Amino acid sequence: MFSYSSPNLPESLHNSHFLLLTLTAPPSNLNPEYFSSLMNQYGPVLQVKILNRSLMECKVLVEMANTDAAKNAKKALDQLSSNFIKCSYYQEDKLHGSFTVGSFETIEDTTSSTFKNRHSTSLNEIINDADSKPQSATVLPISQKLIPSSKNIQSTKTVCLNGISGKDLDALKIYNIFSNFGNIDKIILINLKNFALVKYLKEDQAYFVYQHCQNIQFFESNLQITFAADDSIEKLVGLDTLYREQDYYIGSEDTDRFNANNKMILLPPSQVLHISNLKKVSSNAETMWDIFSEYGVVEAVKVLNSQFKFMCLVKMESLKQALEVMALMHNEEIDGRNIQISFTKAKI
Repeated sequence: MFSYSSPNLPESLHNSHFLLLTLTAPPSNLNPEYFSSLMNQYGPVLQVKILNRSLMECKVLVEMANTDAAKNAKKALDQLSSNFIKCSYYQEDKLHGSFTVGSFETIEDTTSSTFKNRHSTSLNEIINDADSKPQSATVLPISQKLIPSSKNIQSTKTVCLNGISGKDLDALKIYNIFSNFGNIDKIILINLKNFALVKYLKEDQAYFVYQHCQNIQFFESNLQITFAADDSIEKLVGLDTLYREQDYYIGSEDTDRFNANNKMILLPPSQVLHISNLKKVSSNAETMWDIFSEYGVVEAVKVLNSQFKFMCLVKMESLKQALEVMALMHNEEIDGRNIQISFTKAKI
C-alpha cells in the first residue's frame, strides 16, 4: 500500500540523515511508534513525524541518528523492489510543522515523538497488525479541510466514497448507482480500506454526487463523499494486492447512460425507481411486485405502458432498499430484455 515517485535530488541530499516516506492507501493503524520500530532495524531513530494522512496517502518524515543509519535504511528499503514502500532523502535542519515537499503541501499532524532503543518490527507485522494497535490522530485530506463554505471546496472529476462496505460489493454495483449522475471514466473499489474512487468525465458531475449523496445508506454503510486527485485511480492500478479484478471498472461509450451530445438531466437518489426496456409481458404490477419484493418491501407500482414502450415505476420502502435494487438489478435480464433502472422525480 506504499508507492513513491522519487524526485531528482542534489548530491548533497545523500548526506542527509532525514528520510521521507510516502505511502499510498496506508493501513489506518500506523503511528510514529510503528515507523520507529521499522526503521530502528537499520540504525538509531531520533524522531518520526507523520506529516499528512488520508485514505489515499500518508507522508512520514524520519530523522535517523546519523547519515550512515539513513543510508542503511534507504538501501534496505530500496532493495525491497516493491510498490509497498520506498523512501527518499530529505534535507532540513529540523522538523517543521508545515512545509512543502516538491509540489505536495503537507499539513501538521499531532503524531510526533522521539524514540531511542525501541524494539524491532518488520514491515509485514506493521501492515498485518491493523487491529491490535491504537490508532494515532488523523489529519484530514486537504479537500476535507475546505468545507466551511461551498465556495471553498476544491472539486475534481473524482469522488471518494468513504466507508463503503457490503457483501459481494464490486465495481459494477457501484457503477449501477453512480452512473446515474454522469458518464464514468473509471471506478476502483478498495475493500481493504472501505473506500471507492469514482472518476467522471466532467467535474460538474462529480460535484453533483458530492452535493446529493452525502450520508446515504448504501448496503452496510453510510457514505461520506469527498473529492480526490484526478490521478488517484491511476496510482492504485497495478497494486493488485489491494483489489480484485471485479473491483476495477473502465467506462466506455457503450456503457455510458447518457448521450454526450444531449443535455444531461441529473436527478438525486430517490425511493421511486423508473424501470424501462421491459417487454409487454413483464410490464405489469404483479410481475414488478414479485421481482422487486425479493430485495425489500415494495410500497407501490405504477404501470406506464404506451403503444410501443413498456415501463413501470416501483416505490421501495426506503432509499436504502431502492439503492440496493438498482445496484443488483440494473441491466439484468427479465424475459429476454436487459432492464434499465434510473432515479426519477415522479411520485406514486
